[in-house]
Amino acid sequence: MMESGSMELEGILVDIDYVSVGDRSVIRMALKSRDAVHTLMDPSFYPYFYLVPFNKDLDPSTLSGMDFTADGERMGIHSVTRVQLSIMGVDTTALKIESNSTRSIPKLSEKLMEFGERYEYDILFWKRYILDRAVSPLSGVMAKAHIQDGSLVLDELNPSGAGAAIKPTHICFDIETYNPQIAPRPDKDPCIMISYATDEKSGVLTTKQIDKPFVTVCKDEKDMILRFVEVIKEIDPDVIAGYNSSNFDIPYLMRRAKKLGIHFDITRYGEEAREENHGLVKAVKIPGRTNLDVYNVARFISIVGASEKLLKINRFTLGDVYGAITGDVKRTVDKKNIWQQWDGSREELENLAEYSLSDSISLNVLYNFFVPLEIEVARVSGTTLAEAGVSTTGQLVEYVLMKFASWNREAIPNKPTESDIAERLSNPIEGAYVKTPEAGIYDNIVVFDFRGLYPSIIIANNIDPSTKCTECTDYYESPTGARFRKGPMGIVPKVLELLIAERSEVKKQYKKDPDSKTLAARSQALKILANSFYGYLGYARSRWYSRDCAGSVTAFGRELIINTMKDAESAGFKVIYGDTDSFFLLLQHKTKDDAMTFLGEINDKLPGAMELELEDFYRRGVFVGKKGAAEGAGAKKKYALLSEAGRIKIKGFELVRRDWSNIARETQRKVLEAILNEGSKEKAMAIVKDVVKDLRDGDVNLKDLVIYTQLRKKIDSYDSVSPELHAAKKALEDGVKDKSELEGGTIGYVITRSGSSISEKAEIEDTAKTYDPDYYISHQVMPATLKILKELGYTEEELKGAGSQRRL
Repeated sequence: MMESGSMELEGILVDIDYVSVGDRSVIRMALKSRDAVHTLMDPSFYPYFYLVPFNKDLDPSTLSGMDFTADGERMGIHSVTRVQLSIMGVDTTALKIESNSTRSIPKLSEKLMEFGERYEYDILFWKRYILDRAVSPLSGVMAKAHIQDGSLVLDELNPSGAGAAIKPTHICFDIETYNPQIAPRPDKDPCIMISYATDEKSGVLTTKQIDKPFVTVCKDEKDMILRFVEVIKEIDPDVIAGYNSSNFDIPYLMRRAKKLGIHFDITRYGEEAREENHGLVKAVKIPGRTNLDVYNVARFISIVGASEKLLKINRFTLGDVYGAITGDVKRTVDKKNIWQQWDGSREELENLAEYSLSDSISLNVLYNFFVPLEIEVARVSGTTLAEAGVSTTGQLVEYVLMKFASWNREAIPNKPTESDIAERLSNPIEGAYVKTPEAGIYDNIVVFDFRGLYPSIIIANNIDPSTKCTECTDYYESPTGARFRKGPMGIVPKVLELLIAERSEVKKQYKKDPDSKTLAARSQALKILANSFYGYLGYARSRWYSRDCAGSVTAFGRELIINTMKDAESAGFKVIYGDTDSFFLLLQHKTKDDAMTFLGEINDKLPGAMELELEDFYRRGVFVGKKGAAEGAGAKKKYALLSEAGRIKIKGFELVRRDWSNIARETQRKVLEAILNEGSKEKAMAIVKDVVKDLRDGDVNLKDLVIYTQLRKKIDSYDSVSPELHAAKKALEDGVKDKSELEGGTIGYVITRSGSSISEKAEIEDTAKTYDPDYYISHQVMPATLKILKELGYTEEELKGAGSQRRL
């Protein structure tokens, strides 16, 4: 403690936003210390943007004395001051224009367009604050504050490594709704159960008498929702976690509360939660707390490949993800008939309560599994946990660059306009080099890959939008002809180098402490961010987009891998495949020692931190033909390998894709295993024939025939009617699903016997009763296996049970 009315607080920021106080926008923060959560206000910080005047002699007082109005509202300027900025590597004098209200910034910046170029007028106020204060919400802060008019007013805020040791608390929850129309209707159908779980306690709130020790019986739905609010207040979690809760659970409770005339206050400030759109992802803001939708987190971790356990699942239901992570089966009920169980016997009610509780307990397991990585992603990128939970890798890279740009007084580029984006998309960047394989089955393969190829190229050649030059004399020149000055270092390579260096240090610490979840998560977070920089440079919506930069990275990569494969051929190896940053060699008459000698010779020639690594030696590999290509031409990114240790690596086959049925993927897996492990083409063929027979005889479970596809757009915005779209529309018409359950989600459908076209035959898995065997034989099993077995001389007719083998 300091002098009376003042204090020092150390901890983490669990939430940051702003409130309007009169005509002022004032920053508000929830700081969690070891003892409590404190609400801090900072009225000293003003929203602002930069203006680089056309007239360098423009007097700041000229602007500060001007009076602006927009839509009848005065756009007040608080102050105008001269500052020095670096804009694309050029030192520039700019005007920093502060306003009282963040709402004024967009309109004010438009009014001042006639005076100069605007910068940083499109940055959210709370994000602007943490950039300028050089703090990351979960990385620890030290705050000095005093009490004024009953509020805790901030005097000083600085980073503090010790504060990061404080961990956010959480609660996981789930709701069950009455659903006689299958798809629940928030204006009519009540919420019937709310379950919750933390690491210490769990329970179920409901409105019917259920004699279970974990059940709290409320007098009605209104009382139940208010009791849930009380649970939140009692536990006082920093994080409220759900599963698809931003899309369903929280909005449903908000609508039911409004219908019942009650205040659904799960915030820390006595306010309402509010729905937001974050690009294509829906979010819910809970002031003073973090809303974390674990569904979004699981999808993100799967997309970036941060968990092998998620790679092979077809859909992201709570049960599927829980099963993939734990290996256990979560308790289930027939969700279509929850309303009947609610209206049913005592035993059915008890079963429903057990199921409801299992949802929250299972979610708590997933939260604890995923949250260490998500926290480190937030820390590395310098944003809040809530923001990290709904961000793409490109957005995370942008946060990192914005953070370092702000710290180094570099102007943050503005977001591109829609016309900018359209122009960028119309002029695609040439991608990586691919040497397609000759289709076939090979023995004795060695695979090499360049470690962190694209990040290494960016750093080694100082590739950055600000380092592009035409008249510089000391430069790196890419194969495209683009030039990048050798110094000083641009922000993109500078940040990349820092991330890679930090990861190297974290990995050393992790080796000493292999049980540390924090170190493992931070290493993974740093890897995810570092590997995303190239994609961000070429992303059409990027602030730091540069066609020359992105094109040069791939050009350097193509040149390097082509030259290295030529060296391999000269050394006596046979190159059978190459793609982006890796290549596959046949040892032929060469030995493993020869391969390692070649590896050392290449590394001796590589510049900077670039390094060629041995991935593994493989006993056998299968490369398949490319559809529509000439006889023998292989497909890129589609192969299966068997390592000397007995591990099978599969790339590009339906087995690792989610938009094929389970029967196609499983049949393909068994075929590959028969060929790779046993070298038996006869067994592989017999596997396919048995599956074809089972399909024709009707001996296949419908769940193995479900095809999963994500609806990425609004249902009404599609031009053509695909099978998944037809199934979705039919589910809407029949009242089986509502749009909130379908749009942006994964559709599971079956091709049934009813209908003339394939699309018309599609029906969601919840209601499908039959299947079309001819479709699954010809359009699922055959495409998945024939591309492999034709390399062994088999034809489609043979696999279907007719014809003879054409070649051996």
